[in-house]
Amino acid sequence: MARFPCTLSRVQYAGWNAFRLANGIVQLYVVPELGGRIIQLRFGSHEFFYVNARHRGRVYLPEENCLGAGWKDYGGSKVWPAPQGWDSDNLWPGPPDPVLDGGSYSSRIEEGSESAAVYLESPPDEYTGLTFSREIRLFENSSIVRIVHQMRNTSLRPVRWAIWQVTQQAAHHPLIIFAPAKRYRQVFGDEPFDHIEVDAARGFWKLEYRNQVAKFAVEAEHGWLIALRPEAQVAMVERFPLFPSLPYPDGAPLEIWVNGSGTFTIHNDRIRMGNSPDSCDPFIETEILSPFADLDPGQQYTFPVTWQWTVVSGQAVTGVNSCALVSHPLAVKPEGGHFRIIGVFGLFQCGSLEVVTLDRSGRSLATKAFGDFTPLELCRVDQVVRNQPDLGRVSIRLRAAAGGLLGTVAEASFSP
Repeated sequence: MARFPCTLSRVQYAGWNAFRLANGIVQLYVVPELGGRIIQLRFGSHEFFYVNARHRGRVYLPEENCLGAGWKDYGGSKVWPAPQGWDSDNLWPGPPDPVLDGGSYSSRIEEGSESAAVYLESPPDEYTGLTFSREIRLFENSSIVRIVHQMRNTSLRPVRWAIWQVTQQAAHHPLIIFAPAKRYRQVFGDEPFDHIEVDAARGFWKLEYRNQVAKFAVEAEHGWLIALRPEAQVAMVERFPLFPSLPYPDGAPLEIWVNGSGTFTIHNDRIRMGNSPDSCDPFIETEILSPFADLDPGQQYTFPVTWQWTVVSGQAVTGVNSCALVSHPLAVKPEGGHFRIIGVFGLFQCGSLEVVTLDRSGRSLATKAFGDFTPLELCRVDQVVRNQPDLGRVSIRLRAAAGGLLGTVAEASFSP
């Protein structure tokens, strides 16, 4: 089985000084001086994030990237405080923000072949009372990136904020967002946005990019979302913890901003997209929020997010688990004296797949290995299992090169 070890290097990306985390499956470009942004992510040959070509290679001074001068939206993925607003000192009136969004973050690195990381920290911000930090870690033999966000109260007063991760997904080509939700509401956009479907039976919420400005608060019932690029047949999965009993900004753990033409109303002003050079570039913001955290001086709050990339079968998405994106769920079809096991998956880690049959008490009956896979190739399961007494279920399991169990990709029961 091929190995994909981690590397960490200093490079130039689009004219900026960047750290590149790479392992042969994914590459991340981190630019500390742009508000600690992950400016781009490449999976195989596919770049996922929006990068604003007007600002390539530019680093603006605080007086050039503030409320008076206007926001310089570089693109990429960043972390902000929430809630956003303009009516109180308890609301964040950004972007722009010359400290947390546009300031230069300090950085240090951790190199290793099994995992590598970049650590970032913002300057202390007087307005919010916060200092943000991010740990961005890549792992060998996988498409998995773990980001640990932390906000620390470095002021002299108690504060109440939430962590708000904002990732701008490029939409120059078709882009579809999936989330496990039945309930949502349109927060911004003066016209109804008609390119949303809700499958209440499966609990799926689906949005297709259109050139129309809108924002939605999505009441996700599980902690994941999918950004699918159907032409390239690749997808990004974002996973995050949910806290249903705790209050969230805007009452939801997930928000989606659609950048496009039209108008939206904010603090009683109607804003027309197109009046600024950046306003109609095609992208979607996937915005993941933590619940509110009340912090006394010196206290801190941590919120982890995991990113995963894989390939998909067309537009088929039926679920996500820790091992794979499920395009077609595992099915068992009787054929004479045996069963055919079929399913289609996109894996997040390199490994060997095996078919394990078990009896109705959970005892293993047989194990059959059927190949090595990586996140860069579609995993199609089509295996034959011999019928035998007391056959209960089948499990598709993924093992690392050294033999350790990485998890269960899928399982299904046999009908009596």
